[in-house]
Amino acid sequence: MNHTLARSLVGGAVAVLQSSAGASDLAARIESCVSQGTIEFAALDQRVLLDADDQERVHAQMQQRYPVLAQHGFPVSKIVLWQKSGGDALFIALLEHPARPDQSCFTATFAAARFDGIGTLKRKYLRPELAI
Repeated sequence: MNHTLARSLVGGAVAVLQSSAGASDLAARIESCVSQGTIEFAALDQRVLLDADDQERVHAQMQQRYPVLAQHGFPVSKIVLWQKSGGDALFIALLEHPARPDQSCFTATFAAARFDGIGTLKRKYLRPELAI
């Protein structure tokens, strides 16, 4: 493939990702709620907020799979499905940022492959042609 065509395809993929539903609601960088860590999304990573029904199901699975979360309370305001370019899918649990109410911070990440129905969620939310 020539370099001009490759750059064009990558540029098109970035434009699609930036305009995809849910991704526009997410900053390119999310701070941790509990540490100095951050998550930074690469330009070709796919990321999307789960709808309310899917979020409820995934949140219930998080608490079922990791009972300590349910024992101590595990509030979540949003859950992101993040498909790293060339990598594995993750769920990111978000809360409203305590210092910046217009932003979110993350409390935990989970390997999405360990959750029931991840294939269905990936088909629903992610664009397979962008999985590089």
